[in-house]
Amino acid sequence: MVASVVAMVADPPNTDRALTPVLVVGGTGHVGSPLCLHLAENGRQVTAASRRPSPGFNHPLVDEIRLDLRHPTSGLSVESVPIAVICPLVLDGEAEPNWITKVVDHLSKRGLRSVLSFSTVWVYGTLAGRLTEASPARPTNHYGKAHLANEQALWSATERHGIDVTILRMSNLVGADPFYGQRSKISFTHELADMALTNARIVLRSPASTPRDLLARARLHHLIDAVLARAPKPGRYEVLNVGGGVTTTVGEFAQTVADAAARYHGRPVVIEHPDDPDNKPTFDLDSSRIEEVSGPHPNDLHHEVSLVIRDVLKARGENW
Repeated sequence: MVASVVAMVADPPNTDRALTPVLVVGGTGHVGSPLCLHLAENGRQVTAASRRPSPGFNHPLVDEIRLDLRHPTSGLSVESVPIAVICPLVLDGEAEPNWITKVVDHLSKRGLRSVLSFSTVWVYGTLAGRLTEASPARPTNHYGKAHLANEQALWSATERHGIDVTILRMSNLVGADPFYGQRSKISFTHELADMALTNARIVLRSPASTPRDLLARARLHHLIDAVLARAPKPGRYEVLNVGGGVTTTVGEFAQTVADAAARYHGRPVVIEHPDDPDNKPTFDLDSSRIEEVSGPHPNDLHHEVSLVIRDVLKARGENW
């Protein structure tokens, strides 16, 4: 079983790594594609590896390669990969069960020294109480179990290859998506924005009181920059919570989206939701450890929602 947390020391940034090339596995996804562009804007050479081609990054520092997760090493023809970022959203039947192990084993022969991989707070199972990296990982659904299995695979890779692995247990991400208009599966925030703009109505599947920790994409990128800037430590394995710092509710966030849509079309947006249960437990995701590495950064959800509204309008040929 993977240890819940490994002791962490805040390392100073290593300026020699500022422009180190990065391979982003899952680089055309909702998490990966904006990250690729962010890293490229900071001057890094980025290779986005994914199952499907993107509509086009249109950035000189972003290259693309195809990655068939049923044969996970066949498309990884990169010559040298010092840093890999893994965004492992994989549906049943789309990948070989041990794809992460095979990818990391393959890359370790090509200079891999550091891995940053996204996981989820759902590895903790029922979200209740204060959640720190020392909280036991007891996932209760397939999504959480799949991510915990990825964590375990990377723990084993750390021991085999002596690489430096950082796991980010992330809460719900809110932010713009450069490829929103071409996706069949869209983010929760984009879904709410589309309903609010189209029908002046948001229909929630969860009770309004359902607690959520919501993470602004700009805050996530700030935290990632700090982690990637550290000098690698052979054999280090860290699990870090990454959240927005405040627990809100689905209803409160839907109101934020509704207000942004109303500012565009001038109509009030109605929010509908299932009845709220009594005594619904809440939780507090402790993200203080990663801030010891990165320093503080605001979690501006209003700004991110405005960018999501623009995504939806742009896909319709409208402007705001």
